[in-house]
Amino acid sequence: MLKLRVISVGFAALLATSVVAVAPPAGAAEPATGADTIPRAVLAAADALAKGRAMSAQPTFTRMPTARGPAAAAAQDVITCTGQAQYPHASTGSNGIPGSLDGKAKSWCDAAVPYVGAQVELYQYIPNFGFTIVAIGNLNYGPGPGPYTGTAFGPCQGVPNYYVTFGIHTFTAPGGYYPPSLEFNTQSPVVQVNC
Repeated sequence: MLKLRVISVGFAALLATSVVAVAPPAGAAEPATGADTIPRAVLAAADALAKGRAMSAQPTFTRMPTARGPAAAAAQDVITCTGQAQYPHASTGSNGIPGSLDGKAKSWCDAAVPYVGAQVELYQYIPNFGFTIVAIGNLNYGPGPGPYTGTAFGPCQGVPNYYVTFGIHTFTAPGGYYPPSLEFNTQSPVVQVNC
């Protein structure tokens, strides 16, 4: 699988990963995601997907001290960047493709940064195989703070299936901040979608 990687100016930064479950997008009906409604094998496969791509990370950039003394008190010392993988759902009208399934990932920071990127992957549970990728979405990016949203569209099969959305969030720090870049992942809870 080919992925676009962001390389900071001058040298490649160590990119770290963390997995976070998030709430559904605003206005969406919350699907059933409890352990009592989803088979254990499906939940275990989602956990394996998350653990297979996770390393812990702090999603912040910190101002580095300078030889001239501390940074100006008015300047922001820490920039926090956030990522969200939204629940997969049947696409509708205005911002989707009717008759398809979509998953979205959103990335943003709480201050200006040179680069914010959001990429998304959509996974479907296949019995005896675990979660298998069914769609890779666009990379949406630009200068921060954002937000930027990537969307993956998959085929609707007309029968209920279990899905997760996996978000890949990349950020580049402004000058004078460390680390030079960040990458972390988010994963939605398992949802059953019938479209």
